[in-house]
Amino acid sequence: MYLYLDKIKFLLLSLLVLQFVTFFAQSELTQIKPFGTNPGNLKLMFYDPGNITKKSPLVVVLHGCTQTAEMCAKQSGWNKLALIHQFYVLYPEQIFVNNPENCFNWFRSNDQERDKGEPGSIKQMIDYMTKTKHIDTTRIFIVGLSAGAAMSTIMLSVYPEVFSKGGILAGGPYKATESVINSGNAMLGLISKSPEKWGDLIRKQNPTYKGNYPKIAVFHGKKDIIVNPNNANQLIKQWVNIHQTDYIEDEYFSQFKNYENIELSIYKNQNQEEIVRYYQIKDIGHTLPIDTGQCPTQGGKTGMFAKDINFHSTFWIADFFGILTPPYFIQGNTILKAKSIDNLFSIPKHNNSTYQWNTPAGMWIQGEKHGNNISIQVDEIGGLLEVIETTNAGCMEVPSRISIKIE
Repeated sequence: MYLYLDKIKFLLLSLLVLQFVTFFAQSELTQIKPFGTNPGNLKLMFYDPGNITKKSPLVVVLHGCTQTAEMCAKQSGWNKLALIHQFYVLYPEQIFVNNPENCFNWFRSNDQERDKGEPGSIKQMIDYMTKTKHIDTTRIFIVGLSAGAAMSTIMLSVYPEVFSKGGILAGGPYKATESVINSGNAMLGLISKSPEKWGDLIRKQNPTYKGNYPKIAVFHGKKDIIVNPNNANQLIKQWVNIHQTDYIEDEYFSQFKNYENIELSIYKNQNQEEIVRYYQIKDIGHTLPIDTGQCPTQGGKTGMFAKDINFHSTFWIADFFGILTPPYFIQGNTILKAKSIDNLFSIPKHNNSTYQWNTPAGMWIQGEKHGNNISIQVDEIGGLLEVIETTNAGCMEVPSRISIKIE
């Protein structure tokens, strides 16, 4: 009993300190109220970069436990990307009376249903923003960390028509538990089901839905002792099932983009479209991986649950969402003949820059591989050709890509 009271006192003191720091820090976020009936009693915090003149994407970012929206914004670096690439960011924020640890209540059945509780509040926020801002409703995304990741999965599951893609960092499957009593077992990775049973939980929420479900990127630290990595496996089972495909990875990279600590598994549907990207991160636990720095592809701030490992997960999630503007377009034919050689592609040349070209399976670079011009030999399969420039200042640029078809 005394330990419980001490914990409550500690949490109260921690939250008071966080509120004090947030109050006196320069805020980039604007609170908007009222925005609806707000059944989950959440706060709407919003970032408008101020340079948007046309319909643009909206990214919904859900913080983790003990965090505020402001802390989440600073640690994740979403606002920096929004300013550069012109999109809006919505930060729903939990309040103390709902949860003393400032967690979204992902484990309560009333907060797992469409138009009820916290999901209902977040949906009302999105509806409000689409009515008042220049938002492209075909490009709405959601991403979250920990409890925010679990709530992101809930939103993707009960509102599949709203979201194009989602990002889940240290989260888990929809309805891993429906009560606080079993939430510990879920976090420890002790809840396992077949892909079909996981998928049925989502289908039950959308009995008449005939559209496409969102695609997701999953990030999980291999040393996570707070949310066991088995949760990522169960989430992937669930998501491949609702996309009507199998739980067998279609592509695997032991070092994603030459990051030694990042493994990537890709799962595709029957049309060979990527539906799940799973980034397994070595040597980290329950934290947001970032890459602090001044380059356009770097950002965020270290702190509790945010660690600099020279890998900016926020950037790669935004890249997965397709909301980053490349610096230039690759020049070359997009339709090539099967078994052909000497297919030329080029990008602008910049002094002292280096270029990393990545070809899909069935294509090979002939001759020089790291210049701004390349020649490609193709077999019979198309795919995405990609180039990433590193400038003379050591900054990596946004990847440029071109889709190639073979006839």
